[in-house]
Amino acid sequence: MKHRVLVVDDDSQYRELLKCWLESEGHEAILAETLEDGFVGIATEPLPDVVLLDIHLGQKNGLTLVHWVRKQRHLANVQIAAVTGLSTFKGLKSIGEAGCDTCFTKPIDFKALREYLARLSVPSVS
Repeated sequence: MKHRVLVVDDDSQYRELLKCWLESEGHEAILAETLEDGFVGIATEPLPDVVLLDIHLGQKNGLTLVHWVRKQRHLANVQIAAVTGLSTFKGLKSIGEAGCDTCFTKPIDFKALREYLARLSVPSVS
């Protein structure tokens, strides 16, 4: 199943790498460079199915977006996968507590990402 994927990352090369890979896999990639762009991208129709969210966006914390999304009823089905260089127990725990559905560490394992996307189902719109 192909997905609409919002990539929120302040590293332009990494954003482009993810975009090229996602499109080569048949997914639609929407790119956001800043936390603010991420807020716009996740709330714009048609909604993304999945968000690949960098946790460190310059001086801002990507988990701010996760906390907000989890309070929005109309965004309840959006999957959020953190993408981070964090590998400490405390860092990974904060990602889970914020409401991320999964976490990938950089550099991303594309095989694991492919498997994650394949397991997701897109909710039917009623």
